[in-house]
Amino acid sequence: MQIEKGIDKLVKTVRMMILDKPGHFGKVATAVGNAGGSLGDIKLVGYGLEYNTRDVTIFLDSEAQLQAVLEEVGKVEGVIISDIIDPVLEMHRGGKIIVTSRNKVDSISTVRKIYTPGVAKVCTLIQRNPELVYDYTAIYNTVAIVTNGTAILGLGDIGAVAGMPVMEGKAALFSALVGINGVPILIQS
Repeated sequence: MQIEKGIDKLVKTVRMMILDKPGHFGKVATAVGNAGGSLGDIKLVGYGLEYNTRDVTIFLDSEAQLQAVLEEVGKVEGVIISDIIDPVLEMHRGGKIIVTSRNKVDSISTVRKIYTPGVAKVCTLIQRNPELVYDYTAIYNTVAIVTNGTAILGLGDIGAVAGMPVMEGKAALFSALVGINGVPILIQS
């Protein structure tokens, strides 16, 4: 796993249209540096006859420094700033985890096997021999990540709902690092 540079810094992605002529992006990079920002990823997101649109990730010390960077970049002829994107918020938009089926559900035949009436066969087997739950369900590889929000990592007592991004992050790490399914459960108490 690679640790991101500037992890303790403010990170913003500035979408800008830059005149497609030699040296213009260099002027943008100089303007960012003159205002104290550090460049991160640079991604071409669109191109046209005169301008190319790029997402430029910038590491900053503060919102005030972001404003200074925007002012400096705004002075560069041939550059139009079109959006400021917060990549942290974008990464969390819609949540960080999903639940998906291991089986492709593409026909009524599949539905009959994974749900009804086929699922009854598996339920009956597990009823007769409860240990089979580890063979025929996801229980063998699934854990609950439970919080009432009173001790959220680094934030303290912020409530269960506000703690959900941390619980989703834990679930994502369990999946990525050790292949375990994590299911966040919030208890409002």
